[in-house]
Amino acid sequence: MINNKVKGLGEIILRVNDMELMKKFYNQTIGLELINESENYTFFKIAVGYGGHNQTLALFAKTNLNAFNEKFKDIKTTSSTLHHFALEIDKKDYENILNFFKKNNIEYVTEIFEWIKWKSIFIKDPESNIVEFVCYDSEI
Repeated sequence: MINNKVKGLGEIILRVNDMELMKKFYNQTIGLELINESENYTFFKIAVGYGGHNQTLALFAKTNLNAFNEKFKDIKTTSSTLHHFALEIDKKDYENILNFFKKNNIEYVTEIFEWIKWKSIFIKDPESNIVEFVCYDSEI
């Protein structure tokens, strides 16, 4: 067993159909910092991670092979195993982010998770991946 050796989440990788559209969304709408790109991939910094490894979101072209040098089948959002991924936000930014989505007509859903004292905003990216913005709120 690995037993308490994991220090954080290093990367989330999404395979994408339209690299430019997705890159623009995560950079210009969400505001993630672009740290590296090519025609086959785009990397964004989410936050400082553990031991010098930034937490990143990466977009990979759908033609990229996986780590085992295997080819993927077509991307179908209706049959993906990805339910959603979450980006942590500060509680003080929750209302501003919610208002940004309202002002820009970005469809969203909110949810409160009383058992863990989280409040969340969910949106969809241009390829229908669900992105959660979540904060801890001790007053819940």
